[in-house]
Amino acid sequence: MLEAFDLTGRVPKGQYSSIVEPLEARTAELQREVRKRGKSVIIVMEGWRGSGITRIINLLQPVLDPRGTRVHPIAEPNDIERDHGMFWRFWARLPSYGQTAIFDRSWYTATIVERYNSDSMREIPASCIEDINNFEAQLISDGNLILKFFLHISKEEQKKRLNDIKDSPFTMQARYLRRKEGIYMVSRDFEMIDHMLMKTDMPSSPWTIIEAESMKYGYVRILQTFNSAVECWLEKGEGGQKEQNQTFLLKSVEESEESSLLQKADLTKSYTRAEYKPILQGIQESLRDLQVEVYKQNIPVVIVFEGWDAAGKGGCIIRLAESFNPRGYVVEPIGVPNDWEKMHHYLWRFYTRFPRKGHITIFDRSWYGRVLVERVEGFCSEAEWQRAYHEINVMEDELIRDGTVLIKFWLHIDKDEQLRRFNDRQSNLEKNWKITDEDWRNREKWDQYESAVSAMIRRTTTSRAPWTVIPANSKYYGRIAVLETVESALQKKIKEIK
Repeated sequence: MLEAFDLTGRVPKGQYSSIVEPLEARTAELQREVRKRGKSVIIVMEGWRGSGITRIINLLQPVLDPRGTRVHPIAEPNDIERDHGMFWRFWARLPSYGQTAIFDRSWYTATIVERYNSDSMREIPASCIEDINNFEAQLISDGNLILKFFLHISKEEQKKRLNDIKDSPFTMQARYLRRKEGIYMVSRDFEMIDHMLMKTDMPSSPWTIIEAESMKYGYVRILQTFNSAVECWLEKGEGGQKEQNQTFLLKSVEESEESSLLQKADLTKSYTRAEYKPILQGIQESLRDLQVEVYKQNIPVVIVFEGWDAAGKGGCIIRLAESFNPRGYVVEPIGVPNDWEKMHHYLWRFYTRFPRKGHITIFDRSWYGRVLVERVEGFCSEAEWQRAYHEINVMEDELIRDGTVLIKFWLHIDKDEQLRRFNDRQSNLEKNWKITDEDWRNREKWDQYESAVSAMIRRTTTSRAPWTVIPANSKYYGRIAVLETVESALQKKIKEIK
């Protein structure tokens, strides 16, 4: 992609102001329209060291309304960011709907600095390329416009510029980039960068190579590209870009294998109270010790609870929480998203809740609401919930590859047991706060929910992130089964590390 570019382009002498002023006016107008329509623009600025990224952003900033624009300089991750996967800090910085985000360096630089071994690799690993493409595909599917610019200069121009700025105190990212000797140097990294650009040049998020030897010429090209892309995007609407979007699917288990998981659950399994108490005590003691190892080994743990209303999620979570030191875990009850959460991709509110290394997060309901309640109740479109299976698989695979122990539970009861528990809650003054009109309405749609649950389990069970269906007609049995599964998963992970 870089070989063919003529770097001699210049703005005709004496014409810069007459060219740039109408372009800037149009850029400002388009940003206002983006904000009015509640859309988001994500601008990615990458380029060779010394190519002028900061200078371009300084030129662009006065044109864009600062009330709707945020610049994110990406440098050395802080302690919290290091305790999460690489993409976590980019999810946390995504703009809300109607806003514009400018990434001064981005997930591309982070991939090169943090994941690429220049001593043993000639190219960015295919898995890293896939991660980037998946990440951008999710954002585009949610209606964001991604504009990616790479500022290109010759090795002679780079050498001259680096000599000029080597003593500058204002090179914020210099320390970060120096983690890899010679990174973003034209003479050394040309083939690697060119390969990365080609592999991530997607129809829905193409790269624009900016000839940046002349800063004025480069700035004009960026304004022209911004205006043209935003005009086209607004004219087509979200659908136009989504149609071009490529999907990168993870393999789920075959439908024939998982479609009957609910039917296979043996709901007759049970424990008596006398059997339950000593088993519970023993597992809780084991989990206390395992939590210490989780902390020592810097293992993040995510435990997801889904299930029928009145299936006993709360009771399982309480017994699980009793096992842990409260300094090292948090329970996240998930309900209807608030107004701020609705201004972001639906997965954003979960990414921002994921645990640091060595900590445990228990989700009481989760991101699976998109393919359950939101699907059945019509809170999202069919295209959105159909797409969500893939998006969830991508997110969970990313978590696991970053070292997270992910445990997913579906607490299963039959329709008769649910009715018995509903009636018990309604007639018991100490429990009737647990039952709502919404619970009864959901029960009327049992068959629809059962179909949604079966599809969820089938399409989001992967080799690394399987569902565990817990027979929960017996609360005692359900609680023990949950704790035993958590115990086994933690033991397995700790053994792998040691």
